[in-house]
Amino acid sequence: MRIKMNAVAAATAMVLCGLSTAANADLVITEYSEGDKSFNGGGNNKAVEISNLGTVAVDLTKVKIASYTKGAANTIDAPNYTYDKFTGELAPNSSIVIYNPGASVGFKTRKSAIDVETTGVTYFTGNDTLILTQDGAIVDIFGKFGEDPGSNGWADANNPDFTTSNAILRRKANVTTGVTDITADFPGSTNQWVLVGSKVKGQITDIEASKGFGCPGEDACSSDATPGGLLITEYSEGDKSFNGGGNNKAVEISNLGTVAVDLTKVKIASYTKGAANTIDAPNYTYDKFTGELAPNSSIVIYNPGASVGFKTRKSAIDVETTGVTYFTGNDTLILTQDGAIVDIFGKFGEDPGSNGWADANNPDFTTSNAILRRKANVTTGVTDITADFPGSTNQWVLVGSKVKGQITDIEASKGFGCPGEDACSGDVTPPEPELETGPCTNCETLTPVADLTTFNAEIYYSDVLSGDFANAEELKNALSTIIAKGHKQLSYKQVWSALTHADQDPNNEKNVMEIYTGKSIPKLDNQQSGGGVGKWNREHVWAKSHSFPSDSQWGYTDAHHLRPSDPGINTARSNNDFGACSDTGEEVLFNGVGTGNYLNKTTDCWEPRDEVKGDVARMIMYMDTRYQGTDTATTQMLDLVAVDRLTTTAEDNLPLIGTLCELYAWNTQDPVDSYEQNRNNQVYKYQGNRNPFIDRPELVQEVYGAVCGDDPNPALVVDGDIVTPESVTEGTGYTIDASAITAGEGVTLTYKWEQIVAEEKTVVGDQAVLSLTAPMVKADETLSFALTISDGSLATTKDVSLSVVNVPLTLSVEFAGTTKVTEGDKASITATVADAPEGTSYSWKQLSGSTAVFTATGLTLDVTTPSVNIDQVLVFELTATLGEESFSKSVSIEVINTEETGWTKPDGAGSLGGLMTLLLPLMWLRRRQG
Repeated sequence: MRIKMNAVAAATAMVLCGLSTAANADLVITEYSEGDKSFNGGGNNKAVEISNLGTVAVDLTKVKIASYTKGAANTIDAPNYTYDKFTGELAPNSSIVIYNPGASVGFKTRKSAIDVETTGVTYFTGNDTLILTQDGAIVDIFGKFGEDPGSNGWADANNPDFTTSNAILRRKANVTTGVTDITADFPGSTNQWVLVGSKVKGQITDIEASKGFGCPGEDACSSDATPGGLLITEYSEGDKSFNGGGNNKAVEISNLGTVAVDLTKVKIASYTKGAANTIDAPNYTYDKFTGELAPNSSIVIYNPGASVGFKTRKSAIDVETTGVTYFTGNDTLILTQDGAIVDIFGKFGEDPGSNGWADANNPDFTTSNAILRRKANVTTGVTDITADFPGSTNQWVLVGSKVKGQITDIEASKGFGCPGEDACSGDVTPPEPELETGPCTNCETLTPVADLTTFNAEIYYSDVLSGDFANAEELKNALSTIIAKGHKQLSYKQVWSALTHADQDPNNEKNVMEIYTGKSIPKLDNQQSGGGVGKWNREHVWAKSHSFPSDSQWGYTDAHHLRPSDPGINTARSNNDFGACSDTGEEVLFNGVGTGNYLNKTTDCWEPRDEVKGDVARMIMYMDTRYQGTDTATTQMLDLVAVDRLTTTAEDNLPLIGTLCELYAWNTQDPVDSYEQNRNNQVYKYQGNRNPFIDRPELVQEVYGAVCGDDPNPALVVDGDIVTPESVTEGTGYTIDASAITAGEGVTLTYKWEQIVAEEKTVVGDQAVLSLTAPMVKADETLSFALTISDGSLATTKDVSLSVVNVPLTLSVEFAGTTKVTEGDKASITATVADAPEGTSYSWKQLSGSTAVFTATGLTLDVTTPSVNIDQVLVFELTATLGEESFSKSVSIEVINTEETGWTKPDGAGSLGGLMTLLLPLMWLRRRQG
C-alpha cells in the first residue's frame, strides 16, 4: 500500500447485445409508475414490476434492467443506468418490484420489493426507455430505444388519455411475452398497456397506484396478497398529572387472524404531530420484534419509564432504546407488516393540537392523557393514510382520561396483554416474565455471522494494501468501504451478549473486564435497573450524545466502541472528550481507591487509565473511519470527525469528539495487545466487521500521522519563490526561474519540471531555470507546470501557471487586376500577401452580387461576369488560413450593363422625369424580354 499523487481508475461496460435471444421469454415488465411532484404522491414515485408469467422459476441473478435517458440514441451497449443485483429465484406467476428509494410507502409494501437506492435505474422519466434482459438476451422493452418522445412521454394515437409521463400503467392480461425488437414502435398499433391513472386523466393517490404492484394482471392485487389480522388494540398516553406519571405510554398489538404472525417482519413507527413531511421519514421506528405472535394473542411495547403495571406481561417488550414510545396525544402511529401498512392510529399529516384528536360525537373523547381500547367488533386495521381519525364511526372506547376522570396506572394496565374492550381476565393474563437463558442476565444467545477460521487479513484489506491513494483522506475512505462490508447491525439488547464474548476476562470465562476500572465482574451482573452498584453496563466510548442518540442508528450499537463499565464510573465520564488532563483534573475513585482515570470538570476532559489509552484511541479512530457519512441512508449516521481539540458544551450533539493528536500519542504509548486482538476477533464473529487499526497498526500513521506532525511521507521544507512571467505571447520564448529556492545552507537540490495537461504529466526540464517557447494558440490559454524539488531524500512539489496570449492572424493584402468590366466579359484579380507565414493556404468565395462563374488558384481569381439588368458590383473575399486561424479581405468588381440600340436614357428632370425614372426598370425589362 502506498499513498501517491497519481491514481488510475478503470471503467467497465455492460453488453446487452450479441447474445442469443433464446432466453426465457416468460419474464415481462407488467407494471410501471412515473410520478412527478404534482402527481401520485411525489416526484420519486417511480417503480417497475417484473413478473414471471412462465411455468418454471427464474434465476434472478441472471436478470438485469437498464434505462436509457430520452431513448438514448447512442448505442444499446451504453445505458445510462443499470441494476443487476437481483438475488434468489422468482416463482411462476410471481412478481418482483424495484422502486425509487424516495417512493411513498405504498410502493414498498410487497415482500419481494427491492429498494434499488444504489442505482439510478429508477430515476427514469416518462421519456426514458427501459430494457429487461435475462442471460444477456433482451426479454422485454418499455418505450422505444433511440426515440425521444419529448417531455410528455409516449402517446397513443387511438387513446388521447394515454401517456407514459406522470402515469401508472399495467400490462394487459393477454400479454404473456415481452417485446424483444428494439426497432418496434411504442406503444404500437396494438397498445399492450392499460392506463390506471395520470396527471392528465386525474389525480390518483400513491396508495391506489401501488395496489397493482406485487402481482401480474390489470387489476389491483387481491387482498390475500397483503398481510392481515394484525392491528393496534390498546393505547395509553399519560402525562405527569395523569395515569401515574408522564411515561405511562404503551401500545398493544394483537393478532386477530387465524395464523401466527412472524414478528420479525413487523414494524411500528411514530410521526411527531402527524409529521406532514413524508411517510418514509418517521421520527422514530421500532423493528426489533422477535418470534411469532399466536392467533388471538397480544404483544405490548411500553415506555421504559412506565409504571410497573405496564410491565407485567410475558410478551411485553421494553423498547427503552427507541423513541417510538415517547409519543404524545397528537402523534401518529403506523403499524406495518412485511412493509405493508396494516393499521394506523391518528391521521398522518395532521396535527390535532396539544389536546389530541377529538370525536364530534363524543365530547369526552381525546387521545391526549387517555387510555383507549379498540372496539371488539374491529378485526382489521386502517390502511388508508388519508382516512380521518377517529372518523364518523369511532373504533375506540375511552377507558379513562385526564378530562373524564383520574384512573390509576394499575387500572389502565389491566387491558394490556389481550385484545378486547375489557380488562384481561385472570386466565388470559400471561404469567410473570421469565428470564431468558443466555450469556448474561436477560440476554440472548447470538449466532455468529463471520467465521474466524477462514479470516485472512491480506484478503480482507487487499483493496488498501494494493491500492494507490492520492492522500490520507482517500485511504481513509477506502478503509471505510472495507469495514462497512459485512457489518451486521446489532440490537442494543444483543450488545450485552456481544460484550460477554468480546470483553471476557482471559482468566475467568464467567466474567467480563470493565474498561475504566480494570475490574473483573460476573457476566450475569449486567445492570437491568436501579442504581447499578456492583453491576456493569455498556459504555459508549464515542459518546452517543455526540450525534447518534437513537438505537436505530448503527453507531449506537456498534460493539467496536462499546465496552463493559462500572455504572458510577460511566456516569462520571459522561459524554466528555478524551484529552490530557491528569495534571489539571482530579483522579476518579472506585470504592475509595484511585482508578488512574482523571476528570477535569471545567474543560469537560476525561483521561483514561494508561492501560487502555491505546484501546480508546483505536476505538475512536475506528468510529471516525467507519462512519464517513457515505452510507447515511442505511446507517442513519452523520460523518463522525475526531478533532484535535476539546469540543464545547454547545457542540455536545454534533458528530465531533476530541482530542485527535492526544489519542494519536496514546496509540503509540499503549500498543495493540492480545486482549485487544481477541476482542476484535469476537466482535467480527458476531458483528461481521473489524477494526483496521488493531489488525494493521501501521495504518494509524498512514491515516492520521500527517495531521499530528508524524507524516509518513514528509515533504522537503524550502524557502524562496519561483519567478514566473504573468503572461507570454504565443510563439515567443520565456523562462521560469526557481534558482532562488533553497533548503538550508550547503544543501544541493535537484529539479524536475513537468508540464501538466489534463491528467498527463510530461517532463520538460531538470534545471532550476526552465526555458521554453510558448506554443501557438487559437485563444488565450493557461499553461500549468509542477516543479519537484529534492535534496536526495525528501522532496516537495510546487505548482506554477502562466497565461499564453493569442495574437490574432493579421496579413497585409493588396489586389491588382481588372476591377471594372462589361457584362459577360472576364476579369482577373491577383492578390499579393506580404510576409505570409509558411504553410498559409488561400481560398476565394463570392460574398454578394449576381452569381458569377469563377475559378481560383492560390492568390489568383478568374471571373466570368454575369449578365446584369443594371450596373452592379460583385464582391469576392480572399481568406488566408494558418492552422486554426484565418484572415480575410474582400475585393470588388464593377460590372457594366450594355445598353441596347434605340434605347435612350430618360431625362431625370421634373416630375415627368422622376416618374420615368421610377418606371424605367419595368420598361427596360419589358424591352429586353421583347
